[in-house]
Amino acid sequence: MESALYIVPTPIGNLDDITIRAIEVLKNATLIAAEDTRHSKILLDKLSITGTKMISCHDHNEEQRADIIIEEVKKGGVVALISDAGSPLINDPGYRVVTLCSKADVKVVPLPGPCALITALEASALPTDKFMFNGFFPVKEKELTQTVEALANVDYTAVFYEAPRRILATMEIVAKVLPEHDVTLCREMTKTFESFYRLKAREVPEFLKADPDRVKGEFVVAIGALKQEIDAIDPKVVNAVEELVKTTPVKTVANILSPLTGIKKNDLYNLALSLKEK
Repeated sequence: MESALYIVPTPIGNLDDITIRAIEVLKNATLIAAEDTRHSKILLDKLSITGTKMISCHDHNEEQRADIIIEEVKKGGVVALISDAGSPLINDPGYRVVTLCSKADVKVVPLPGPCALITALEASALPTDKFMFNGFFPVKEKELTQTVEALANVDYTAVFYEAPRRILATMEIVAKVLPEHDVTLCREMTKTFESFYRLKAREVPEFLKADPDRVKGEFVVAIGALKQEIDAIDPKVVNAVEELVKTTPVKTVANILSPLTGIKKNDLYNLALSLKEK
């Protein structure tokens, strides 16, 4: 295997989700840099990978560990960077390691694989053509409220991570600020008690309070953009769209008219699509 730093995604819950290529890299690695070596040992034991040198690599020691990783690769070694779950760097350690390795002309090889963000989007039943990942919700109430308020008029699906101990308090703020927005709570994905709750934001707090089990486990929260009803769109715009879709692709119509009308691209796209189908 070529000497390089390999970014290796690991399962977010179900250990069977690891890819064949990820297993190959882990088995051939001369050094494994793990966010938590004790946690990662569970996966490595399942894969019968023993004896490989491991070092911890987390938020507080990345720069020091980067020196070790660079030295290992430059002497011909294969380094696998893994986090506790999912794809490294996606709200997990690894950014500084990759940056320093690239500056040191160390080859970096990213592997595709499990990622809680993408898995949640796939099942959210919300638009996925345009989304923004925001990491964890802010902890302080003022910052949290400001973050949620900023989503009032966006035209994309906003995705956040949240811990079980904070999910109810967070969703109470979301319900207050964005009551009519569609929300999908993705809980314990790929695990035994995997659940997807699709509700209006205003419904979420009472729904969570109704069953203590609903607030257990790790969450990914997807918040949809507020849809503009077609009936509320100016009839002149509707007529223009109807004429344009006869000769112009739906996406192009939405892109052209959105800046001219102030209507969200997604709403114009849906309008154009419905008129074209008619």
